Amino acid sequence: MDPHGKESGVRPPRLRGDLLLSSWGEMPGTPEDEGGFVITGPGEYERKGISVKGILTFRDDEQGSVRGLNTAYVIRAEEVSVCHVGGLGQKELTPEQLQAIGNVDVLVLPVGGHGVLSPKEATRVIAQIEPKMVIPVQFAVSGSPYPAESVDTFIKEVGLEAEKTDKLKVAKKTLPVDETKLMVLGA
Repeated sequence: MDPHGKESGVRPPRLRGDLLLSSWGEMPGTPEDEGGFVITGPGEYERKGISVKGILTFRDDEQGSVRGLNTAYVIRAEEVSVCHVGGLGQKELTPEQLQAIGNVDVLVLPVGGHGVLSPKEATRVIAQIEPKMVIPVQFAVSGSPYPAESVDTFIKEVGLEAEKTDKLKVAKKTLPVDETKLMVLGA
């Protein structure tokens, strides 16, 4: 989902996978050449037992007129639903977008501000979606030339205890039942 290129200042991922999703732009490399199926916009898709729904959202709070369109993706596989909102910049989701997203187990969302959700706006979107697990992305990272708020600013704003890890395996039976768990990857 939204792999970054060398310009991010962070080591880019090796692009190999059955599905590669881009919420608002081009993807680095040529993943199609390696058998990957690239999805770059709204619609419903299925590949190898994985269903993906792309929902039109915006990269700004002006219906996309400033920064353009964005696609939030809901991926359903092995009884787990993951929503990746991509480069979401609108301060909150519309009722229609929320209905299209539906119930979500894991929410991946930007929290660093500067063109994507700020920590406060991300907290509002989490309250709208009510996921079982939250994974913040697009926060300040050492070596990145892009301005962003720190993940600690988001953690303080959201008010959840963060569990930091380098790897995460998600299964339906390991998801929390009556709470929202905050997982910070690679921090």
